[in-house]
Amino acid sequence: MKTSKLIYVLFSIVCLLSIFSCAGVETKPPAQAEFETGLSFFNRGSYANAIPHFEKATELNPEFGRAYLYLGRTYLNLGRWREALYPLRTAMRLSPEESRKEIADIIMDILLQNAARIDRNTESEIMDSLKQK
Repeated sequence: MKTSKLIYVLFSIVCLLSIFSCAGVETKPPAQAEFETGLSFFNRGSYANAIPHFEKATELNPEFGRAYLYLGRTYLNLGRWREALYPLRTAMRLSPEESRKEIADIIMDILLQNAARIDRNTESEIMDSLKQK
């Protein structure tokens, strides 16, 4: 009888410990988890691998401005200028007013760094899209 009581007490303690140990565990929203995975690839220069994660983050949370920003930056880094326009415009639309200048600066820096590779039509499209809100 004492053995079964001891087993019951030990089992109860283990259950309580497992419950309390999980109480502090913070789970990330799926969109944030996808974004962070994409950001990890982006920061290592693995742009092609980052794209699906940024795209998934924007699908899961269509208001996730940073995911659109990094999706656009990723396309720019790959030289895929036209594909970068929509996510960059969306990032600017979703961003607070004080962040828009920062986003525009990032876009302009990347464009200036790669100016020799951009054809005139693409340059006009990019500039026109930046002027629109």
